[in-house]
This record gives sequence, C-alpha cells and structure tokens, in this order.
Amino acid sequence: MLGARKCLLVDDLKGNLLALESLLRPEGATIFRAQSGEEALELLLEHDFALALVDVQMPGMNGFELAEYMRGTEKTRHIPIIFVTAGSRVQ
Repeated sequence: MLGARKCLLVDDLKGNLLALESLLRPEGATIFRAQSGEEALELLLEHDFALALVDVQMPGMNGFELAEYMRGTEKTRHIPIIFVTAGSRVQ
C-alpha cells in the first residue's frame, strides 16, 4: 500500500514510535521518527512525506499545534495526518 513512500511518526515516547513503526514497516514504507514537534518540523522541511502519524499529547509543541503548522505551510499542507494517542482517562 505505502510502497517506498516516506512516513513520519511523531511521539515523545520511544516505545510508541517502535510500535507504530512495526505496523508500517511490513507495508514497505520508509519510516522517519521524531520525538518532539520541533524535531518533526526539521524533518518536514528536509523530506516529502506521504503520511504523518502524530501523537496528540506531547510536551512542548503538541500534535494539534504541529498539524496547524503543517496546514499553514505550502510544502506540508497536502500530507494526510493521523492523530494517535496512548493516553487514557479514568473517570
């Protein structure tokens, strides 16, 4: 499905990045990982991505702020964004 396309995974937790990567790797995607919104921005300027999986809850720049930047920039506004989170709330 993804072939040799580049996918960006953004999560502050390394374990979550590894889990997401294990799901996409069999699809043949080239995976890039970022552990912060700021690190993701650097990668977004250097590469053309086919897909971004972005954690919602990160310290510093959260996933929604990163998506806002991506949608406001010509180079990245076309990239589909899938929001993910491992957080839970107990009520």
